[in-house]
Amino acid sequence: IASDLQIIHSHDFIHRDLHSGNILQDEMKNAYIADLGLSITANIELKSKSDGVCGILLYIAPEVLNKQPHSKASDIYSFGIIMWEILYDKPVHFGQDSKLQSKIQFQIQVCGGSRPPVHENTATCYVDLMKKCWHTEPEKRPTTKEVDKIFVEWQTNKTILSELSESNKKLQNIKNEDMQINTDALYKSSFISFNNNYTNQGNL
Repeated sequence: IASDLQIIHSHDFIHRDLHSGNILQDEMKNAYIADLGLSITANIELKSKSDGVCGILLYIAPEVLNKQPHSKASDIYSFGIIMWEILYDKPVHFGQDSKLQSKIQFQIQVCGGSRPPVHENTATCYVDLMKKCWHTEPEKRPTTKEVDKIFVEWQTNKTILSELSESNKKLQNIKNEDMQINTDALYKSSFISFNNNYTNQGNL
């Protein structure tokens, strides 16, 4: 997934609708990014204006919800959410507080800094990268090139591989739990209207 996203970004395109439903797997379990229907070149995106955004709310970066244009960094935020889903092998959720929320309440929560919960047994290296990907400030997120380089380094680092393996064993019980507690509306692709500036509303 990281390699595919790097290729997209290397051609100066932004996916703009990256979520687990747009990830395909072949028989060898290799993953590929699909559905580039909303993709656009970065320079055109910077010039575009809209009254809202299309997509699945759970994967949309906070700055985009605050009327900022999509960017390569907002794709990285979406990738960070997918990292959570791969880790726990289930649809992403943002904790017990999100299960009764409306879309507007959820947007305020995300723009206020809320992110999916991380279990204590998760490998530190994985958590650190995931949190960097969904950092509130876009400029502090890694690039696709940096992410891909980290993954390549992990594959040859015995200490990291051991940490990831042990973490995966400890998380098996967590993976078997039903953790999909968001409202159904948050999982559906829709047009999200820009009615407010959510950052200025804090954690209401």
